[in-house]
Amino acid sequence: MRTTSRIAILGGGPVGMVTALLLARRGIAATLYDARPVDDLRRDRRLLALSRGSLQILDALLGAGTLPVAPIRRVHVSSRGHAGAAHLGSAFTDSMGDATRDPDFGAQPVGATVWYADLVAALARAIDAEPRIAAERPRRVLGLQQHPDCVRVTLDDGAEIACALAIDAEGGPDRHRNGGGVAPVRSHALLADLTLDGLAPGDAFERFTHEGPFALLPVPGSRQQMSMIWCLPSTLARARQQAPEEPLLREIAQTLGPRFRAPTAIGPRSVFPLRPTRVDRVCEHRLVHIGNSAQVLHPVAGQGFNLGLRDCVCLVDCLTDTPAGTDIRRTHDVPAALARYGATRRLDRAVVPALTGMLPQLFSSAPLPVAIARSAALGALDLLPDVRRAFARLLMFGVRV
Repeated sequence: MRTTSRIAILGGGPVGMVTALLLARRGIAATLYDARPVDDLRRDRRLLALSRGSLQILDALLGAGTLPVAPIRRVHVSSRGHAGAAHLGSAFTDSMGDATRDPDFGAQPVGATVWYADLVAALARAIDAEPRIAAERPRRVLGLQQHPDCVRVTLDDGAEIACALAIDAEGGPDRHRNGGGVAPVRSHALLADLTLDGLAPGDAFERFTHEGPFALLPVPGSRQQMSMIWCLPSTLARARQQAPEEPLLREIAQTLGPRFRAPTAIGPRSVFPLRPTRVDRVCEHRLVHIGNSAQVLHPVAGQGFNLGLRDCVCLVDCLTDTPAGTDIRRTHDVPAALARYGATRRLDRAVVPALTGMLPQLFSSAPLPVAIARSAALGALDLLPDVRRAFARLLMFGVRV
């Protein structure tokens, strides 16, 4: 059976759903395909870090206050065993114990966290209420064929869909993604919720160690729990996943250092492989890769989902804010719109993955000159407003052109 769809979105996770909703708000219909029922996504217990820019995108799309988030107002960055620390955020307690606000950040949070399941549920409700979006679940994409005037998408039930544009939001078959670096898996992230006393609401922590970055993020709805992301060599991550609770809590306390009270409990632990990837060409005639289909980042600084959301917004802008005399609804104007998208996203897609890939290597290096340089860099980040402002804007909004 052969049917026709103007735009096919391959992948029904948050990036695919946001893209469909943004297109619908611009009056463009799309069909979304995903191999998983939406209920499967609602059972995912991952925690996502949202930058301020991502919060603005989601608030505009879903309505302010719709998502149950934990605001991040202060980010503390430090390196274990070395002097130098940086603090980014909208409010701090100064050396005299008085509350103070950093004028570089304003009163708004620098970011937030949200449970993946809660985000999916909110996006699914919005899609159900949008007549311009057809959600086809569960339907798996088996293949793509490019033609001069369309892309033919083959599904697992034998159906073939002809569309003017296919957007791969992590739902396309891997064999149709062009080359690009795929790093071997040498490290894993150990995930768990920690119970700690004496936490200040809105605090997040990034601590660099010789073993790998260690992050703590606030958990929505909890004042005593934080989500731990500990990037480690693969064998060590698996060993600590299985380690008895008390010895592991002592290891974590030593990693955190004396400024923290020792954690009192740790929740169920899981590990996932760290395999940064990046396709060479995000646009291929009538096929475009966005989100994790285009790049998978190291979790340091929590930038992967934020980069994917910026992909969504830029793509929809390029598809709808067309030059005079063109119209994305006309089939022959699609490749030109994608060319604009690829050019616009090039710098952000280069800088942010490079930064997140460089930081773990820089802070895991032991030579004394490197240690001195990184301590100086953290100190400069904390003391020089212009440097701090530029770094914060990169994390909150990406590279703007």
